[in-house]
Amino acid sequence: MKESDNPPPPGLTIDELARRVDMTVRNLREWRTLGLLPRARMRGRVGYYDESVVKRVGVVHTLRAEGFPLDLIRQMLETAGDSADAVLHLAERLRAPFRDEAAPPITESAWNRRWHTSNPAHVQRAIDVGLLRRTGARRLEYASARLATVDQTLSGLGLSVEGMLAALGAIRRHADGLAAVFEQVWRDEIWQPFLDKGAPEAALHDLQSTVEKLQPAALDAVVGLFVVAMDQRVAEGIAHEIEQHGGGAIATA
Repeated sequence: MKESDNPPPPGLTIDELARRVDMTVRNLREWRTLGLLPRARMRGRVGYYDESVVKRVGVVHTLRAEGFPLDLIRQMLETAGDSADAVLHLAERLRAPFRDEAAPPITESAWNRRWHTSNPAHVQRAIDVGLLRRTGARRLEYASARLATVDQTLSGLGLSVEGMLAALGAIRRHADGLAAVFEQVWRDEIWQPFLDKGAPEAALHDLQSTVEKLQPAALDAVVGLFVVAMDQRVAEGIAHEIEQHGGGAIATA
């Protein structure tokens, strides 16, 4: 048999796949261990991956950039079977209710002028706390339309850039904790029951509807409890001032 008569290799070796997706072989093997990639089809002692795995890797990268944890990506891949497009569609449908309005862009120089700073560390801190994100070398956009309004309001109130960033940093730390609470509720009470039923396509509409109702409930819970906490703080603060001044200065003010 001529060499040209030999059948072509049945796919990509892990080295070839790594070059195609610009990843290391080690990282690909880690993803395979985590269940993000299928096992290679063995031919002798060499494993081969189907071309569809290239698209699957791209889907994982896209979802990671969107903030989905790897474990949840694995579950979505398992739910959608071999269809990478179905995974992206599922992710978009689940994430849609939590999307804000289109975030407005702002240049780095314009943001610096707003906050009367020329320190590049301030921009980086604004990115780190989630107020801004980069879209180019000198181009930025707000992480959400709401945050653009917050930024403009705080600047108009005369806050210093250091004070604003410190406050937003503290809020972000608490927000991460709140998001973790709601993620756990979503996983335990909504997502896991969906998986336990075999992740039926017919139930996907109900799943999205539930997520759509969860988002305003989560916001209302956070805002409502914040108002309760602020009322208590204000009451305690007034009581403290009355005690400090013996009631006289406040009563005659």
